[in-house]
Amino acid sequence: MMKTITTILFATCLIIGTANAAPIQWTTGNNHWYDVVFLNPVLEWEQARDLAQDSGGYLATLTSAKENEFVWHFLNSNLVGDSLYQQYWLGGYQTDKLAEPGGHWAWVSGEEWNYTNWRRDEPNNGMGGTQDYLHFWSTRTGEWDDMENGRYMSGYVVEYDHNPFPSRFSDDAVPTPEPSTMLLLGSGLIALAGFGRKLTRS
Repeated sequence: MMKTITTILFATCLIIGTANAAPIQWTTGNNHWYDVVFLNPVLEWEQARDLAQDSGGYLATLTSAKENEFVWHFLNSNLVGDSLYQQYWLGGYQTDKLAEPGGHWAWVSGEEWNYTNWRRDEPNNGMGGTQDYLHFWSTRTGEWDDMENGRYMSGYVVEYDHNPFPSRFSDDAVPTPEPSTMLLLGSGLIALAGFGRKLTRS
């Protein structure tokens, strides 16, 4: 019985530990930090952009294949559920409608738009010609798609030029779970401990 309880506790730690992403630094690349914000249920691209800026960062700008791969793998390591149906805002947008569908794209950071990872047949400026914002089409592939401003998203990726949480992480520290994750973990452990006592008495 104790072995069963231990197994349940371990599985609970794994599940809760991936519920929220902890910021991570790309130490072999630009030394920037990245974080994932999960949403429920709707947030427009412009709202996500403003929230990212308010947090001291900006929507992630993936300017190379290596950066795209790093963020994609980081995002996938923190997902719960089927990644095929999860889509996340990125920091790309069209500056005007003069070169649809693939022209005049820009990054919120002002960096050069010289790398793309569009899904096949994208961008297509669908939904009546209103798709002017960038997101991961599916985190299963790491490819991009253009999307209208108000479409459902699972979340957004924030990029920071510097350590966003110096009081929590040193530049070479291993990130720890978010406080909300620790609270959930503590609650789960308490509940399972009570469950174990109940089994012992029966």
